[in-house]
Amino acid sequence: AQRGLEKASYILGAIVTGWSYIALVDYAIGMEAFRFIAVYVLLNRNSQNPFWNRLFATLKAWVWTLVVPLGVTIWRVFFFTNERKATDIGGQLSVFFSNPVSVGIDWFLQIYNSVLNLSVQAWINQFPTFIQSMRLRDITLSIVLAVIVTLLVVFAEKQIKQSAETKDEGGKQAKVTNEALILGGLGMILGVLPVVMANRYVNISGFSHYGLPASLAAAVFMAGIIEIIALSSVRKAVLYGVIVFASLSHFGIATNAATEEKALQEFWWQVSWRVPDIQPGTTLVIYYPLPGMGDGGAALMEAANVIYFPEFTGDAIVHYPLSGLTLNSENLPGILDGTQIVESGYRSHTYTFDYTNVLVMSQPTLNSCVHVMNASAPLISEYDPVDVSLVASQSKIENVIVDAEPVSPPEYIYGKEPDTGWCSYFQAADLAAQTGDWERVAALGDEAIALSFAPEDRVEWLPFLKAYAIRGDAETLKQLSKRVIGEKIIRLQACEMLSSIEQPLNDDVREMIDVNYCKGSE
Repeated sequence: AQRGLEKASYILGAIVTGWSYIALVDYAIGMEAFRFIAVYVLLNRNSQNPFWNRLFATLKAWVWTLVVPLGVTIWRVFFFTNERKATDIGGQLSVFFSNPVSVGIDWFLQIYNSVLNLSVQAWINQFPTFIQSMRLRDITLSIVLAVIVTLLVVFAEKQIKQSAETKDEGGKQAKVTNEALILGGLGMILGVLPVVMANRYVNISGFSHYGLPASLAAAVFMAGIIEIIALSSVRKAVLYGVIVFASLSHFGIATNAATEEKALQEFWWQVSWRVPDIQPGTTLVIYYPLPGMGDGGAALMEAANVIYFPEFTGDAIVHYPLSGLTLNSENLPGILDGTQIVESGYRSHTYTFDYTNVLVMSQPTLNSCVHVMNASAPLISEYDPVDVSLVASQSKIENVIVDAEPVSPPEYIYGKEPDTGWCSYFQAADLAAQTGDWERVAALGDEAIALSFAPEDRVEWLPFLKAYAIRGDAETLKQLSKRVIGEKIIRLQACEMLSSIEQPLNDDVREMIDVNYCKGSE
């Protein structure tokens, strides 16, 4: 009775966890084939029976697990109303039947690339990409952790050898190696097959989740590959090398993910300081400081909608008041054209890309503040790509509602509000500059300087320079000129901005502008 209860609990646990992982990632259903192959290998390791007898025994032991894929399939086909084409089984198969030869060749190539990424590239080719963008302190920590992990593996290996009662007899180890290669190889192929059939593939250049289920098979396969090596010293060197590379890769990916998350949180906190509210119907054009932060070209528009339009609508299909475009080569032509209005959507929401009504935001580097562009006087950083300077003239600053009650991003998404620093003062000053309150801009500048705050991005001095010129503070203009004029693009912007001030300026200020900001800027 006890054994039966234990067996039933294992079966129930397998079914529930099976449904759970497929519910999280539909494409993971291919790993049920890995389960079948694993059962076959385990049951028939020492069997001398004919193949069909072994297959029947495997089916008998495995058949109850059909509840997992069949349950999901029945749910998806007969009960679930699918709004997402990428996971619509019939829709994806119709692509194949419409052109079986071309699609079949494409599937083969994508399976090949995906399996190559899983079996080889993911182990040794990821860590340079993620490690090289890390700080020296993080790189040092990653190396230390890689060494610790390797030492733990060495220790575990010795413990396993010491506890082994018998050595390899009759080529058992060779048989286990072959089993690992077959189980891992077939597991990877069948694991990525549903992914490829949905016209996706395993991409290791970003935070792709398509390779996660089949990574179990990839680990088994790599173990088999390493065990093939005959020389013990070489085999150990390769094993430890793979472990080091994998440790560095995991640490690098995790560190980059954490950096990206923090950067996104700080980006939108700064936007909330600068933009009290936004006109509905605005399309945000955003240049983020890190590649990959733009959500495939949609600029993470959800972040802006959660902050500025958090009200629950109760609608099954939600229409976002704000849309977003990542500033990249794909979106650039439409933004520059500025005439299109495109209705679009994704899964449970719709939105309108209004190219005639955009608001451009740029954060050139992690050390820069967010710059909300005013087409009449855009702040173009020396670190901005040329695309930002091209689209800045399209930005409609009137979409920023300056007299609204400031919003506060929810902490459970965006974390705690960052500590007061230079960007706090810059965003408040830039908002005051939009309203023409130059006295407040100058006062904020005085306070920031008194606290020894200063920008990493010199273009952020420009609103303060204009405020000091209007206030008639030639001495502060002189002091700040030393921080500004070193870069030509900033000097040119400063000269143009200061020379075009409409308010009357005193003679000392005009001379300071001519001598310290405009001399040599022609």
